[in-house]
Amino acid sequence: MSVIHQEKQNRLDLRQLMFPAVLLGVFLVFFFRLWYLQVMHAPALIEKADTFRNSTIPKAAPRGRVLDRNGVLLAGVRPEIVVTALPGVVKKHPESIDTLATMLGAPKEDLLDKIKEGEWRPFAPTPVFMNAPIDVATRVAEKSEELPGLGVETMPMRYYPDTVSFSHLLGYVGVPSEKNVERIEKWNVEPADYVGKIGLEYIYERELMGAFGSEEMEVDARRRPLRTIERSSPLPGKQLILGLDAELQKFATDELTRRGFRGAVAAVDPRSGEVLTLCSNPTYDAGQFLGGISRKEFAALNSDPGKPLLNRAIYSAYAPGSTFKIVTTIAAMQTGHFSPTQTFFCPGYYRMGRRNFKCLGNHGAVAFERAMAKSCNTYFISLGMKAGPEAIQRACADLGLGKPTGVDLLGEGKGFVPSMDNIDRWSADGKWWPGDTANFSVGQGAMAVTPLQMASVIALVANRGISYRPHLVRAVVEPGDQVMKPVQPQVLGRVEASDAFWSTLQRGLVQVIEGGTATRVAKTPGLTWGGKTGSAENRRDSKTHSWFVAFAPADDPKIAICVMLENAGHGSDAAAPVAAAIVRHYLAKTGR
Repeated sequence: MSVIHQEKQNRLDLRQLMFPAVLLGVFLVFFFRLWYLQVMHAPALIEKADTFRNSTIPKAAPRGRVLDRNGVLLAGVRPEIVVTALPGVVKKHPESIDTLATMLGAPKEDLLDKIKEGEWRPFAPTPVFMNAPIDVATRVAEKSEELPGLGVETMPMRYYPDTVSFSHLLGYVGVPSEKNVERIEKWNVEPADYVGKIGLEYIYERELMGAFGSEEMEVDARRRPLRTIERSSPLPGKQLILGLDAELQKFATDELTRRGFRGAVAAVDPRSGEVLTLCSNPTYDAGQFLGGISRKEFAALNSDPGKPLLNRAIYSAYAPGSTFKIVTTIAAMQTGHFSPTQTFFCPGYYRMGRRNFKCLGNHGAVAFERAMAKSCNTYFISLGMKAGPEAIQRACADLGLGKPTGVDLLGEGKGFVPSMDNIDRWSADGKWWPGDTANFSVGQGAMAVTPLQMASVIALVANRGISYRPHLVRAVVEPGDQVMKPVQPQVLGRVEASDAFWSTLQRGLVQVIEGGTATRVAKTPGLTWGGKTGSAENRRDSKTHSWFVAFAPADDPKIAICVMLENAGHGSDAAAPVAAAIVRHYLAKTGR
């Protein structure tokens, strides 16, 4: 019997099945990935490929121009070569900034400060150096591969023909900070490369900024442009027409500088509230900020004892001295305690208990017009005591004192009107004494006003009971349009009184110049005008602050002015001559 042996069949185990299963799985993954990319995601990839082939370059809008009331250019635009940086790229290649700083001869820290300001959009060009020399700009452009993140553009840049006389008003522009971005994005627009930082540039950012244009380019693999596909022009910003007189602004600034005074001049058209001049001295050069001010320069400005960055015309508040006697007169009228013929006896002082409030002279029996002309403290303290502090406070409110005027600038102060509500801020014992009323009546003590507020007070007197909110911008003009949109005057203060009262008050102020405290320095042949001197004590062993407020001409006021000079002495010695020079200059140039 034979035995037939059959071969034993090998069974597949798990290890033998694993390899083809894995291989099949890999192929399935590739298959579905290819299907997803070629079928499901194809439109998006085609669009993405187009974006790599095409590049959209934003085109900055020219910023709107700023002109004075006579068409004089105060802020314009001109093309300049600007070195830019992509913050997100140069952060990874810091050596680019080292090389750029060497090429430009600029401090590396200043370049880094500008890059930091642009970090809110890491892959958009941020200007880091303005008005670059053409040879340096060419080298930066040629070495683009060696300087990743850096570039060169020609951009419409802001410039100021006079960077000194208007710096406190116009302000300046700079690379937008995070706060600037948040503010502008609330308007549903994209911030420009440069935005207003302070002054009118900041307040009217929305009108001045314009709208971006764009240029779509086809580029090669190295992002070099091949041809333009589509172009849209940027829309320039709107034009601002100011009520300001540029020539008068320069004249007033030069007067303060030439005479060596720290102080301010504020002048308005009483018929509309348009600001004719608003200058603060010492001032600063806004040109330092245009290219981005260095840390050293900014530290020097901040530490300057003259405080050039401070706008004294709208922010700083001082005791008004005898110019406040205008307010006391109005308070007495409103309470029925004013009579132009009533007299008070002045022996050279006002006696209150054991204390004498000194007067400038021994005036004897004195009525209103002579009391105003000679600035008799005894008369006005007597008037203020009869009216009472509450009446003076109400008059302050009617005249707009104790609160900002609302002028179209940043950083306006509100001054201070003492009352029982804020007595803890100025009284050591929390009590209002009769002596406080006496000081209040003649503009001393805790009372404090800004020069612009006092310009508004004298404008109200010139306008016989109404003052308009001071404003710099007279009109806004659309780009390419010749039609102005005038700013409508807004009432700031109102005092109801008879024509007889206003005539009496104006005559008293005219007598200040015709035969009173300002006669020697302000009386002008062929011009009748009214004003009031003031000397305000501020610190022991210091000269008084010097004040003068005025309106001119008396019969048809075209200008209301306030001059305040720090520690300059009597109003008749310092402030009045400055005001007289400015008023004469303005009326002469306008044919009056």
